[in-house]
Amino acid sequence: MAIDFFLERFKANPDRVALIFREQEYSYQWLYDKIFEFYALIQKNEIKEGAVVALLSDFNPNSVAMMFAIIMNNSIFVPFSFAVKSLDEFLEISESQFLITINDGNVSVEKKRDEINHHFLKQLNTQLHPGLILFSSGSTGKSKAAVHDFIPLLDKFRVERHTLRTITFLLFDHIGGVNTLLYILSNTGTIVAIEDRSPESVCRLIEKYNVELLPTSPSFIFMILMSKAYLKYNINSLKMVTYGTETMPE
Repeated sequence: MAIDFFLERFKANPDRVALIFREQEYSYQWLYDKIFEFYALIQKNEIKEGAVVALLSDFNPNSVAMMFAIIMNNSIFVPFSFAVKSLDEFLEISESQFLITINDGNVSVEKKRDEINHHFLKQLNTQLHPGLILFSSGSTGKSKAAVHDFIPLLDKFRVERHTLRTITFLLFDHIGGVNTLLYILSNTGTIVAIEDRSPESVCRLIEKYNVELLPTSPSFIFMILMSKAYLKYNINSLKMVTYGTETMPE
């Protein structure tokens, strides 16, 4: 199973805090149980191995558990946030067969199509490998989808490493968000999931939960500096700020 080592570590650290969301803590035992609950839901809805499954949700404990359940089913995972502007187009491009929506804990499953045609998707099916489809911003024309084999993405996290308490600034419809999520959870660290991405809110949560790592963008770093929110809260717990998605100005 592609996520066997994740599940083993979750099971071995049941009382550790996996996620903090809306200032509520969710343990690794909760995450482990929720993954299997959602896996049973996938089976109930007859979502077969290799199916292309889109997930429409914001970043929260339920969406994280659903992501792992989709991977466990050897399905091809297509994540979307509620900010997506071209959902129907993206579902068509990705050949999504099912759309799972998670909104404030409510879960719905909708079948979209029967067959897949693209040879990359069929290749993953033949290998029984879970996959990941992410979209570009489409700033230079029509949006493009990138298809990833999830196995090599997951395998690089088999070796346990040091982890830091981390805010998930980047969403999991971005490769940086996926990597951050998998790295922290594979090492049974703690993720602070946020809804309000204002400098004030982020700095407040850094202080409250002693966040050590902030993966973000140059634009947001600039916003923190301009707002002076970093002066209103004690953010000395931060050990590292990483950035991506755009060029850092001098």
